[in-house]
Amino acid sequence: MWSRWAFYFGAPLVAGLIDGLLLGQLTYGLQVGATIQMAYIGLLAVGGTLPNEMAIAGYLGVAMTMMSGSSAATGLAIATPLGLLGVLCQNAKMALNPIWVHRADTYAAAGDVRGVRRMNLFASQIVPFITYFIPAFLCVYFGGHYFAAFMAALPVQITNILMLIGKMMPALGLAMLMQVLAKKSTIPFILIGFALAAYLKLDVMAIAIIGTGLALLHYYYMPQGGQHDGTNAKKSLVRKRCGRPGLHGSLGARSATTTSG
Repeated sequence: MWSRWAFYFGAPLVAGLIDGLLLGQLTYGLQVGATIQMAYIGLLAVGGTLPNEMAIAGYLGVAMTMMSGSSAATGLAIATPLGLLGVLCQNAKMALNPIWVHRADTYAAAGDVRGVRRMNLFASQIVPFITYFIPAFLCVYFGGHYFAAFMAALPVQITNILMLIGKMMPALGLAMLMQVLAKKSTIPFILIGFALAAYLKLDVMAIAIIGTGLALLHYYYMPQGGQHDGTNAKKSLVRKRCGRPGLHGSLGARSATTTSG
């Protein structure tokens, strides 16, 4: 769990990297993973609850898509219901894992440090192994061939609908992200990024580099930014706190006069 969030191993994009390496098609895996990632780019966990389990959607969705030879857009339509099923696995884990927490409390009350360690490191992984690993393993091991045959047997109209849904999901993910980032201070960056992509036809890497540079400029040279060598930001902060530009100096002079008097 720590590595999943610390290094973002649960992201579909990372799932595309790992699945692509395992299946020997790195480019294909990254394409599918990046497409699925777009739908979950604005996903937020509010109060510990997840509207969708993007780890299951990523790893299992990318694997099933690659094994069936489907397009990346179709893979997104496949991954979305898998993510909803992953929520059931997540809820089952959250409901059953407190058993080991209570056992750990019992060991802690008895002063058994090894028992507490066993409950936290080993016993707490039993339920995730049952609810996550076993279903995912069965789906990949037994379901790859049948899933490929199922996708081939679908009518062209159904396949086109799945591809259309897959193309709409990234727009939904970006809309969710924009809802979180929609602030007055970020609107100029959004407009600059749109102009770079729509009119100058720059690729994603070039826009990311330019955006990083602009973010660093904003951070280091704005008055409320981070620490830097310039003194203008510090002076402006002093002026804001004192109320007017000359107030700090006049207060210092007045205090010196009072002291000398």
